[in-house]
Amino acid sequence: MKILNSILIVSLFFVFGCSLDEPGTKVTALSTGNADFSRYVALGNSLTAGYQSGALTEVHQVYSYPAQIAKQAGVAASFAQPLLGYPGIGTYTTSGAGILELKSLVDSEGKVNPSIQPAPYASYPDFNPMSPYSSTEVMTHAAPYNNLGVPGAVTYDLLNATSAATSASGTNSFFDVILRNANPAFGNTTPVQQAGALMPTFVTCWIGNNDVLGYATSGGVSPSSPTDLTIFTALNTQLFDALVAMNADVVVGNIPNVTAIPFFTTVPYAIDPGIGTPLPLWIQTASGVRQATANDYILLTAQSVVATGVGFAENNPLGSQYVLDADEAAVAQTAIDNFNSAIASLASARSIPVIDFNGFFADVAADGYYVGGLEFTTAMVTGGLFSYDGVHPSDLGYAIVANKFIETINAEFNASIPFVNIVEMMSDISPSVNLAKASYQEDALDNVVKLFSGQ
Repeated sequence: MKILNSILIVSLFFVFGCSLDEPGTKVTALSTGNADFSRYVALGNSLTAGYQSGALTEVHQVYSYPAQIAKQAGVAASFAQPLLGYPGIGTYTTSGAGILELKSLVDSEGKVNPSIQPAPYASYPDFNPMSPYSSTEVMTHAAPYNNLGVPGAVTYDLLNATSAATSASGTNSFFDVILRNANPAFGNTTPVQQAGALMPTFVTCWIGNNDVLGYATSGGVSPSSPTDLTIFTALNTQLFDALVAMNADVVVGNIPNVTAIPFFTTVPYAIDPGIGTPLPLWIQTASGVRQATANDYILLTAQSVVATGVGFAENNPLGSQYVLDADEAAVAQTAIDNFNSAIASLASARSIPVIDFNGFFADVAADGYYVGGLEFTTAMVTGGLFSYDGVHPSDLGYAIVANKFIETINAEFNASIPFVNIVEMMSDISPSVNLAKASYQEDALDNVVKLFSGQ
């Protein structure tokens, strides 16, 4: 039926996201030009790893932006990643659950009301969180992985962390999973050292987001400030020198404005408590309790708290851990501006191309992203560009990032690497992971189509 065909198309966009005016059909003949991709290595954090919807898992790792670059450059077969079984490792591992899943799109009354919940390990008996690799071949891979993106990594970690215990947080177990330094063959090495051991010919590096993101997503509580600029600059100086010493071609990215992502823009500062009029929430700030304004960001983590009635009275304000207030947002923005200036200066001195992700994602947040006449935005769930955790891109969101890298590589290295074809990619992605468990009545589907068509 027409309505079912419509919702299938919309659902694919809805679940996996999509891309800005797709450049993918203009370049078809592969040539890496002056760039040598024979040994491609990617360094970074969760954005490089392919983390999304609160977890790292093979279902989405295969669409990490480095994996998509490797595929487009013709080296996918030699690009190794630490693939983890479904539902993966992430936010909810301490309570025995993995990735966030879309359980239903509409409620019992047929209204659009997405239900997003963690996937319990009990539903996936073949997954072993103590040995999460999707295959023995991956677990025993004899060399460092080509994708050395480590979720949660800050700049310090690329140069210094060899394990969870030696990471900046002291507890980031992803270093143990990805670096595998329990294996003496790897010699207790850092991500940068493992990258160097592969003798790469091409390196992409996108790091620094977490040097400010942790401050912002905790409402300025933990940590209580972004990484110090002097320390950030010193670390990046050491990092860039290490990249140059690998004698590989290098491309890096700068840091987007963190407050443009759904984690900060989904919950409004004014909410109707049931009286028919939205009222500004009461929030706790460093200077005292006050009502929120449009310059304050209510965090996604505040949703469940606000639902209990917190924030609607001066004597019951939202705690500071649920709010990035205007002063804290200014601190985050200043840090990003200073970090990006440092990245630009250090990269320029070493002739390393820099992708302006800050400007790019600002444009997307302001104007949306278009593919085939359809608009996608940074809105939570319905925007299509971000996954269910409100921080990390969707599969197709990562394709956008891959295309930005490819765009720069083509321009800087006289290459003609084909862009990821966003529309074609959507037809290849199975919606079953997120949609198979949800059942919809035909009259409810009409509401979803209206939501996406703006009716």
